[in-house]
Amino acid sequence: MSRVGIDIGTTSIKCCFLSNPSSSPSTILHTKQVHTADIISSDNKHEQCAQRILSAVRTALVALAEKSGALILNVNTVSVCCQMHGVMLWNDEHDTTTLVTWQDHRCSDDFLREIRYSEFSDDLHAGYGSATLAWLARNTPSELKKYKHCGTVADYLVFVLCGLREGVISDHNAQSWGLFNDKTRNWDNRALNTAGVTINLPKIVNNGNIIGCVVNEKFSIQKGAQVFIPVGDLQASVYSVLGASSGRVFNYGTASQIVHTTKCDDFGDLPVSVRRTLYTDKYNLVTAASLNGGNSMEIVFNLFSSLTADLHYDTVMELAYEKRNTDLRVCPVFFGERHDTGTFGSFSNVTSDNFTVGDISAAVLRGVVENLCEMMGGVQTNFDTLYAVGIAERPILQHYLREIMGDFVLFDKDVTAAYGAILFDLDNMK
Repeated sequence: MSRVGIDIGTTSIKCCFLSNPSSSPSTILHTKQVHTADIISSDNKHEQCAQRILSAVRTALVALAEKSGALILNVNTVSVCCQMHGVMLWNDEHDTTTLVTWQDHRCSDDFLREIRYSEFSDDLHAGYGSATLAWLARNTPSELKKYKHCGTVADYLVFVLCGLREGVISDHNAQSWGLFNDKTRNWDNRALNTAGVTINLPKIVNNGNIIGCVVNEKFSIQKGAQVFIPVGDLQASVYSVLGASSGRVFNYGTASQIVHTTKCDDFGDLPVSVRRTLYTDKYNLVTAASLNGGNSMEIVFNLFSSLTADLHYDTVMELAYEKRNTDLRVCPVFFGERHDTGTFGSFSNVTSDNFTVGDISAAVLRGVVENLCEMMGGVQTNFDTLYAVGIAERPILQHYLREIMGDFVLFDKDVTAAYGAILFDLDNMK
């Protein structure tokens, strides 16, 4: 048996090939393709070109084929995950809109207050698919009428791969859109109607289900391979570390999260900065999901780069480590937070001695960890072990994570959301 996993991220595509997953030794291969899909990233809007994303997926899969020879042509299954919350629309002829991503902020607080209706409306924020669709219905209704289907970019990929006739979405990604009933695992149709969402929403399919077979050979995958319903990239990332077990994970990527598992029947109160996220049939995830992570560090790096062209990212990380004991403090919420849309980044304790590239970079990375801990607040967990993902090549983040949260187990070899999606579908197949 051989399997392929595809992770459609905010800035790159990652693919994984896994052969003989139930035996040892197994073969694991990875490829990564950076995409330049951003087309609007201003005026509170963040949109990406779906066709550029799919082109990057094809490039990454071709590279994976070159690594694995003919093996990828004979994969048995395809697992997909993607950046959550975002939405795009398309029709049967594959005319598409742009992908409006999770970083989009066109929905103001006033607009969100207008469209909230039920208890399930409280967890509705800018960048969530249901909110974006409501905004489009109000502001560009004629444009909305041109399209028949909607979904995440991963849902569009499997629509193309399998030649589907209707849009489908997993319960993971449906919940990430908002206006979703966690108890029935279905859309809150009354709230959607009140919000003005007029387009037919995709059919919700529980995670672990196969929704079709590959019919489109343009992606270097042989016809007939079974395709699973795409899952959330958060769930796939956590599963790449924990598998079917329970535990606690720190994840650093474009954004950042602290997550721990909880039993599905645990409905205890949580602070507004923490949400309960669908995961498996046995566990949910308690998640502090910050909008700020690697993107915050990118902001300051781009500033440094605009001042000198000779400064490289690795050099900045080295300078940050040298200044790891800086007394400069930065609150790096440059993108705000869903639970607190009125607070943004700030610098404090600035002196003539600590306002350097190294100090600023170190303070931003410390602030990312501190912000997540503050978001998680007083939420109690029984897990002694913390698993860390995304920081193997960032000693400065390892230093702050250990200083602020204690010892951790470093996970990075073969740990990608693409790999996690394969394992998730393998263990949760319906």
